[in-house]
Amino acid sequence: MKLINSTLIATFKNRPNRFLAEVILNDDNKGKKELLAHVPDPGRLKELLVPNAEVILIESSNQNRKTQFSLIGVKTGNIWINIDSMISNRLFNEEYQKIAFFRDYEIIRSEYTFGKSRFDFFMRNIRTNKQALIEIKSVTLVKDGKALFPDAPTLRGTKHVNELKDAILQGYDASIVFIIKRNDVYSFSPNELIDVEFSHALKDAYQSGVHISAVKCLYDPIHKNELSILEEIPISLE
Repeated sequence: MKLINSTLIATFKNRPNRFLAEVILNDDNKGKKELLAHVPDPGRLKELLVPNAEVILIESSNQNRKTQFSLIGVKTGNIWINIDSMISNRLFNEEYQKIAFFRDYEIIRSEYTFGKSRFDFFMRNIRTNKQALIEIKSVTLVKDGKALFPDAPTLRGTKHVNELKDAILQGYDASIVFIIKRNDVYSFSPNELIDVEFSHALKDAYQSGVHISAVKCLYDPIHKNELSILEEIPISLE
C-alpha cells in the first residue's frame, strides 16, 4: 500500500501524554527545531518511544489542528515500525485478499454497528453469501520474536471480542485480524500479563467459532514510503 504523505525524520525526546510527543526536527534552513507531534496510537509504546529514537513525522494540511505534525513511525534496531493505528483499516481494505481466510470475501461497507459495538468492516462470503463482521487490531509490541496484544489494558477490545462471539451465535461469520506493523516477528499471542480478561475472552471467542488471523507487515517510510502485508504468522492462544 502506497502511503500518500511525504515524511520527515525527527528525534524523539519525550511523551508528555499518550497523544503527544516532544520531538526534535532537523530543519535544513533553521537548524534543530523542537515541536509537539500528535501520536495516533493510544498504546503505551514504552519499548519503542525511547529518548533519541529516530521517528517519522507527517505534516497535516488541517489548519485547525493543535499540532502541525503526526508521529507515525519509529525505528528500533534496523527496522521501522508503523504506529499509525488509523491506517490499519486502509491497509486491510487494500490487501485483505493476501490473507487466506478472506479470499472468498468482499467488503460491503466499513464501520458497521452490531449490538453495542461498531466494527471495522462488514463483509460477505461470495460463495456462501454469509455475512461477516471484521475487527482490526494494530500490534506494535514484540518480545523475543512474538507479537503481543494489547500493550495496555483494553476494555473496548474485550467488548469487541465478546460481541463477535454473540454474532456467531446469531449466524454471522466473525473475525479478528491482528495487523503487526513490523517484520521482525514469527508468531502472535494475546498478552495475558497485561490484560488477562482480553486474553481469556479471545480464547473463548476462538472456541466459539470466531476466526483469528495475524499478519506481519513491511514498513518502508524512507525509500518506497509503503506499508504492506508480508505474510500470515502462527497464532498461539496458550
